[in-house]
Amino acid sequence: MKKLKLPLIALFALFIFQCSDDDNPETQQDQAITVTDVDGNTYNTITMGSQIWMLENLKTTKYNDGTPITLYTFADFGINWGSVNDQVGHYQWASTEDLNNVVEEELPFDYYGAMYNYFAIESGKLAPEGWRIPTKADFEELESYVASQGHAGNEAKALKTETGWLPSTGGGTNDFGFNGLPNGYVSGVGTPTFGQGVCTWATSDVIEQGTSVGANTRVLVQLFDEGSILYSDNAVQIGAGIRCIKIQ
Repeated sequence: MKKLKLPLIALFALFIFQCSDDDNPETQQDQAITVTDVDGNTYNTITMGSQIWMLENLKTTKYNDGTPITLYTFADFGINWGSVNDQVGHYQWASTEDLNNVVEEELPFDYYGAMYNYFAIESGKLAPEGWRIPTKADFEELESYVASQGHAGNEAKALKTETGWLPSTGGGTNDFGFNGLPNGYVSGVGTPTFGQGVCTWATSDVIEQGTSVGANTRVLVQLFDEGSILYSDNAVQIGAGIRCIKIQ
């Protein structure tokens, strides 16, 4: 398993995805299929092989039973986001700062979707009814489908947007209209990190490394600067975006 090559990886460094559709004829038929979360956000969907995926990162600020998720703010810095003792689910919006001037227009605050911490992800109540947080195996199936369509070795590139990325990372070709956006990730102390440089999605796969929750790791999926999709085990304190998959 290849790990993302960033200097902060040992100190909670890693990364997430996002998308919509445009005029790809292979995906237009899926645009009529939408799903709405408990907050009222409506998501278009796309069929990739036998799977149906949302075309955007999750944006809900409530669990699917209507309970509010706690918003993480700067005032909470280093206190609650990565704490394994508080056991509070938090979300924050992926940063839309454009310090490197790689986008021409001002982005809406929820453009990249929300980022969720360990306890929000583990609540089992983030996804809308009939949907779920994908596993690593789900992403591997997606990867296999993309490869089978003539993109072997360039699966990540085929899923990334063409624009909006740092020059050092580079954009993709967006061949399926999946629109994987560089939302970055959230460090273990709650700071948005590497926005516009990497797309990071959380999976539901937690690997137990000991008796303490803080010792466990979560599998994250990244679209970075290589053709292939990256899968890495990372500290559960890291926050990431969620791209839901339909339960079938």
